[in-house]
Amino acid sequence: PASHAELDPGSYGFGPGDRDRAIFIDGVLGRESATINEILDIVRASYCGAIGVEFMHIQNPEQKTWIQRRIEGAPWTAGLDAARKTELLTQLTEAEGFEAFCQRRYVGTKRFGLEGGEVTIPALHAIIETAATAGVSEIAIGMPHRGRLNTLVNIVRKPFTAVFSEFGGASSQPDSVQGSGDVKYHLGTSTDVEIAGQMVHISLQPNPSHLEAVDPVVIGKVRARQDAAGDVKQRRSIMGILMHGDAAFAGQGLVYETLAMSQLIGYRTGGTIHLIVNNQIGFTTVPAHAYSGLYCTDVAKSIQSPILHVNGDQPEAVMFAARFAAEFRMEFGTDIVLDIVCYRRHGHNETDEPAFTQPIMYRAIKELPTTRAKYAERLAAEGALTADQSKAIWDAFQAKLEEAYQAAQSYRPNKADWLEGHWSGLKEASDDDEKVETSTALSSEKLQEIGRALYTPPSDFELNPKIARQLEAKRAMFESGQGVDWSTGEALAFGGVLTDGARVRLSGEDCQRGTFSQRHAVLIDQANQNEYVPLNNIGADQAKIEIYNSLLSEAGVLGFEYGYTLADPRTLVLWEAQFGDFANGAQVIIDQFLA
Repeated sequence: PASHAELDPGSYGFGPGDRDRAIFIDGVLGRESATINEILDIVRASYCGAIGVEFMHIQNPEQKTWIQRRIEGAPWTAGLDAARKTELLTQLTEAEGFEAFCQRRYVGTKRFGLEGGEVTIPALHAIIETAATAGVSEIAIGMPHRGRLNTLVNIVRKPFTAVFSEFGGASSQPDSVQGSGDVKYHLGTSTDVEIAGQMVHISLQPNPSHLEAVDPVVIGKVRARQDAAGDVKQRRSIMGILMHGDAAFAGQGLVYETLAMSQLIGYRTGGTIHLIVNNQIGFTTVPAHAYSGLYCTDVAKSIQSPILHVNGDQPEAVMFAARFAAEFRMEFGTDIVLDIVCYRRHGHNETDEPAFTQPIMYRAIKELPTTRAKYAERLAAEGALTADQSKAIWDAFQAKLEEAYQAAQSYRPNKADWLEGHWSGLKEASDDDEKVETSTALSSEKLQEIGRALYTPPSDFELNPKIARQLEAKRAMFESGQGVDWSTGEALAFGGVLTDGARVRLSGEDCQRGTFSQRHAVLIDQANQNEYVPLNNIGADQAKIEIYNSLLSEAGVLGFEYGYTLADPRTLVLWEAQFGDFANGAQVIIDQFLA
């Protein structure tokens, strides 16, 4: 790149004769004093090496200082101990080995492999381990199709046998489940693993072909699990990881909608880690045609997220950046972006010919050794691990895959798992179940109890005069039993659910007041702006209702609320568009998840 005056010491009055003169810098860069040349060496290593960090757009000085102190001095160059190096090579072997085995055994089969970005798997391990050590008990992952199978087996621990069975054409569900299901690179699963002495639940959400549609779904699920755990202030105990492609992160509007929810009172989750597998290309579209900014990550600056760009062929730098991302999220409770700059060894899928559109790029890629091969060679040169030891790790993993492949020939799934965990106690209705219509009517006494809460605000609450007249009209409705309007009927229905002990969550555009000024479920004190929710003041033993005005988004918010229901089926969750036709803006979520 061209030189920049702000990076030239001469711009600040330092001439050639000053380059070797020591300057007091008071602990900056980890030094009490340093010469200009030493300072240049340190900052070049810190900011011009394997990791590039963007954080000067952040306005919070505490966050900027935290980042600067951990980046400057390039601590990732210090290296890992021998055990960590072996562990990292093993994880790279599992990532590359799985893809190589599938390429050999299932020639010509689409799997949207991770070749060229295999370091993603060790990065996920590092993020999860760091978060778990800091107290995270549950992690929900959302991702597109590229690398999903690798993530399923190596991170979420779906049995290799089950995946190979699906490669052979078998269903992912037992015979008792109707329907054709979905392709294997859209599926999800979950598991419990022990990390740092505690059990951590890890789930990967299923996702349709719409690359980023799952983003708000994951965040909604995280929010629901935090609410259930009582972690409603710090929101650190359950964490979301969203994986993206570079073109999709820059191009899909749901990415911004999800980012925009991240610090809103009704939707925040204590920070999400965004991991971008940056192939430096879309399907066939080059970056110059894919986004207008300098980087595919520029949209994240809109919420002041720090952004780490890291060379995917430098595994130890990737490990540092992954741990850094998890530590930042746990410290500050905000989103952070990890951009792993790598490549895609094949075309968009394994049968695609990338040289049709990117001949120069793919000539270069063809000559590149794999990340694992490069790292194994480096470890051999360092004397940390011999070539024979690296080969033994590879051979052992290939033998494990071959054993699973043979077992897959007779494998059959024996149960469906969607009514486990948070859904335990619920079951599918069968043809043999007796059909019963249960009375759900509320007694007159219960209706009057709810009504009193609706029209009786606190005595020291200063109502808007128009609202005061509405509440008096509501009182007359309950006293006479006449003229009950639609909004009062809705409030009675909510009240009945709440007094039965079930929570209610309503969110959407202007839903507290209602688009047509009909609901007024949240009253505003005219003197101090304090809020009062009548439905939360029916009785001591009732459940609570949460009512949130959303940002002006449809797809993102509906996806969030759908995700909330996945993790909490016993809460009544509702989404309201501002007008009926606004629901059209959420059509992808309706088609791909609800329908």
